[in-house]
Amino acid sequence: MKHLLLSLAIAAALPAHAQEQELELARIAAQPAVKQALAYIEKNEPATQKTMLAINAIPAPTFAEAARARDYVERLKSAGLADVHIDDAGNVLGLHRGSGKGPLIVLAAHLDTVYPAATDLTVHEKDDRLYAPGIADNGRSLAAMLTIAHAMREARVQTEGDVLFVANVGEEGLGDLKGVKYLFSQRKDIKAFVGLEPALGTDGDPVTYMGAGSRRFKVTIHGPGGHSYEGFGLPSAVHAAGRVIARIDDVRVPSQPKVTFNVGVIQGGQSVNSISAEASMLIDIRSADAALLTKVEQQIKDAIQQGVSETNQRWNSKAITADIALIGDRPAGQMQKDAVIVKTALAAAKVQGRPALLDGPHSTDANLPMSLGIPAITMSGGGDSGGYHSEKLEWWSARNAHTGPQNVMLTILGLAGVQGLAAPLAR
Repeated sequence: MKHLLLSLAIAAALPAHAQEQELELARIAAQPAVKQALAYIEKNEPATQKTMLAINAIPAPTFAEAARARDYVERLKSAGLADVHIDDAGNVLGLHRGSGKGPLIVLAAHLDTVYPAATDLTVHEKDDRLYAPGIADNGRSLAAMLTIAHAMREARVQTEGDVLFVANVGEEGLGDLKGVKYLFSQRKDIKAFVGLEPALGTDGDPVTYMGAGSRRFKVTIHGPGGHSYEGFGLPSAVHAAGRVIARIDDVRVPSQPKVTFNVGVIQGGQSVNSISAEASMLIDIRSADAALLTKVEQQIKDAIQQGVSETNQRWNSKAITADIALIGDRPAGQMQKDAVIVKTALAAAKVQGRPALLDGPHSTDANLPMSLGIPAITMSGGGDSGGYHSEKLEWWSARNAHTGPQNVMLTILGLAGVQGLAAPLAR
């Protein structure tokens, strides 16, 4: 009776126009076992931080996440999850079993970082911030996911649907969402996906409901090569690369919908006195608008051919050619603001008296399920952070760190349903 009165009191405090998700999550948050789990997350935040540091001390560059994966297997087992294993892609999976009467919900955080294996991962503390490569992206999220699993076990929270915990590989860089692409190729029963990432510099714990797609290319320019003095007059692949980059830089894109492009890596040449026979560059193009992404991709390809033609014209030659190879394809995707999964995540914050925040588009693991029409969002693993992908500048701070995992757990419980109390919101 006490539980029922508390649940009704919370529901009554909500505005008359409150959505179904808010009413349901208010009831869930008032359930004794769930309250215990929420308290566990806050009380054990120091332990979560200790776990974060231990995980982050294990190098895990993209395509070399195996050591961190083996460590994470043992951590998921300690959290009491069932069927813990590493799949053929290298993902670590563990299952929180529900009643079998609800949908399968995935909670995921990526294992990999952008940093090479030899990177110094020593943690430095300054001005209440912890500085270390990968600590925010994605060491914190991996630790937060473990705490959620422990909290649900310790409080004996019983869900209707199963919750599949996934520590996936290949999210960063040329990993090209390898882990989640494999997961969704194998599992056709996933009804909702929640990914964990840092809050990307935004105050609070925002919900990302738009996925910025990306297309990545390696452009290789070929030329005849030769001696810089004896062969002067032959066109150089490096010179052609310069023209190509200049033409790419001339491409104009709108600010809204946002679209970006970048030449991130340039290689080529043999010696200071050699006319280069080959040069290459890596190009990244991004937008949450799939049609605009395709349009700008073609403009970039046209700019490449223009730079090649101009180089050949300059040296009265036909020797310069360019090969364009696709090396990364992250599909763009977007949930509607009134989608059940989005409203459920916002309600998780609201019923705890916190701001319900929507974030702008980002490129995350959630892109893939969004593109497949599967409800998906990205949420914060907790705390403040910044300096992502910068070896000396990446940082994380513990300000209100427990609120992110609490919001995530409530969202998962709303989607999966709680036995004897709330039906699953995910269908």
